[in-house]
Amino acid sequence: MGAHWAVKEEGLGVASFAIIGAGISGLACGNALAAAGHQVALFDKGRGPGGRMSTRRIDTPLGQAFFDHGAQFFTERDPDFQKAISALEAQGAVGLWRGQFVRVDGQGQQHSQGDEPRYVGTPGMNGIVRGLAVGLNPAWAMRVSALSGQKGAWQLHFETGETLGPFDQIICAVPAEQVSDLLAAHTPAIAQQAKAINSLPCWTGLFAFETPLALDWDMARFEAHRVLDVISASVNKPGRTGPATYVVQGRADWSIAHLEEGADEIATTLFQALAEVCGPLPTPLVQSAHRWRYARVETSHGPGHLYDGDQGIGACGDWLSGPRVESAWLSGHHLGRHLSA
Repeated sequence: MGAHWAVKEEGLGVASFAIIGAGISGLACGNALAAAGHQVALFDKGRGPGGRMSTRRIDTPLGQAFFDHGAQFFTERDPDFQKAISALEAQGAVGLWRGQFVRVDGQGQQHSQGDEPRYVGTPGMNGIVRGLAVGLNPAWAMRVSALSGQKGAWQLHFETGETLGPFDQIICAVPAEQVSDLLAAHTPAIAQQAKAINSLPCWTGLFAFETPLALDWDMARFEAHRVLDVISASVNKPGRTGPATYVVQGRADWSIAHLEEGADEIATTLFQALAEVCGPLPTPLVQSAHRWRYARVETSHGPGHLYDGDQGIGACGDWLSGPRVESAWLSGHHLGRHLSA
């Protein structure tokens, strides 16, 4: 059964946009379009804000443990993104992470990663997503399975069997693997570019302890460890409460080799790798693992965003810009500005 969602106001230059994906890129696009007076509806398959900016909560005898098990931080370099982050910081959705960041080389030597300001969402990494979503009211747990129609009269079909529309234009702000499936029948040029993208997986370990581990850094990136890519501690992240939590992310090649193994087995391996770096560890309050099948793009096309004017379909995301939070935001922001021009 269909549902009427939005109507174009003829003569006023106002269009209705359906944005599939309410992550950083989709929200940035939505905010740019809404600021120009357009009607925007966002839909996301997730149960709530997060995606690769997720925060996992796990109960322990000492209260809930919080894990930023996707992205660990982000930086700001572009002036437009800096303005957006300043506004989010004023809302309390973002905070400066005053931690110590090191790179560990193949000989185990530590090197400072510099003092570029690093930011996190507060009180969890998904704080930035929540902040960007204010005023846009995304619909969560709404997975789009197919599109039908044409420019000016697009319909969205959901896995629930529901259909919403019509929408004037469609924006796909989801991983490239999903873009290629959704758009193949409607804009083959965008779908083919998306299909050419390769995303790398990542197994991530989640560990919590009664007291913080004796480390002289807050995040370490490993250049040549057989298993480890990153170890990140949340102790000094702003707004964090509860037990001391640690996120251990595996190398992409190691994650690929062990992609289909059980989460319990992976958690044990990552715990052992953590112990190699930190020394003997106490019994953890939490020992778990999460598999990201599409953790980050290995390659990107680089145009920033794509748009098929004949069909009224656009695409944005880190697969078109680069594997940084700021890059994803800029992709969506620039597409929204382009469509509002």
